[in-house]
Parts: sequence; structure tokens; C-alpha cells
Amino acid sequence: MSELIYKEIEKKDEKQLRELISTVLGNLERPEFFIPYEEWELEQIFDKNYAPLHGAYDGDKLVGMAQLYVKREMLQEFIDVLGLNDYKVCELGGNLVLPEYRGMGIMRKLIEMQTELARELGFDYVISMAHPDNMGSNKALQRLGLEYVKTTTVANGHLRDIYQMKL
Repeated sequence: MSELIYKEIEKKDEKQLRELISTVLGNLERPEFFIPYEEWELEQIFDKNYAPLHGAYDGDKLVGMAQLYVKREMLQEFIDVLGLNDYKVCELGGNLVLPEYRGMGIMRKLIEMQTELARELGFDYVISMAHPDNMGSNKALQRLGLEYVKTTTVANGHLRDIYQMKL
């Protein structure tokens, strides 16, 4: 393995991106740990006004990804649940790393990049969520400075622990 490179994922890497998503979601310990992508989401995955997308590369191989959901309409349900209607809010999501690359700090670095981008874009809060039984994701969010707010059902019946961080 060479030194990992972190950068914006480009359209030319769409095939690798779809393979990464398929591989990670196809090998989840429990499928309910990740709210599946709808086809319309995949069609706009490179739209920076929807969710800027960063990746970790081992050479030319895409091994991890993270999105920063910035489109308010998509986040309104979560904004309402958290009572953040008077603030500019974005969400850390789409966090996936190939199984053989886990435990190397990739997700931490990608989320740090996304959080810095949120600051640059003038957001007041960053939110994120994880299934209550997904201990790895919950601990990672807490280590990154997000505070647990509540457990609730969101996005058409998905149980999630909701976190937020004031920027």
C-alpha cells in the first residue's frame, strides 16, 4: 500500500465509486446500519450543491468516501427533529471504507475534511447519525466531537442515534 491520497472524487471515478458502494453495502454486518442509496441519489452524487464528495485513494484505487449533505430540503426532517430551523445545517454522511482498509484512520481524515469544508461554507451545525447498535460509527462520531442528541426513527422508518456539533 502506498501513502493514501485524500481528494475530491471526480466523475471519471464513477465506476470505482459505485463498486465501493456496492462492496461495502454488500458486506455490512447488518444491512440496517446504512440507509441505502436511492437511484436518484446516485444520479446526483457528483452535484456539489447536493453533497460534496471526498475520497481516499491508495494509488489510483478508491478505498473510502464521505459526503457532506448540504441541500437543506434533503435535511429538513433532521433539522426539525433537532430544532435547528434557525441555523444553516449540513450532514456528514455516505461514510464508507473498504473492509480491508478499515482501522487505518481513513474515515476520521475524510470526516475532518468534510467538517472543515462545512466551516468554509458557513454552516452553523454539522449533524450525523448512526444506527444505535453500530458501536463503531457511534464511537467515531463522539471522538470527532459530535454530541449525542437523541435516538429516533427517521428517513422512512430507520432507527438512528442523532448527533450534532456546533461549528
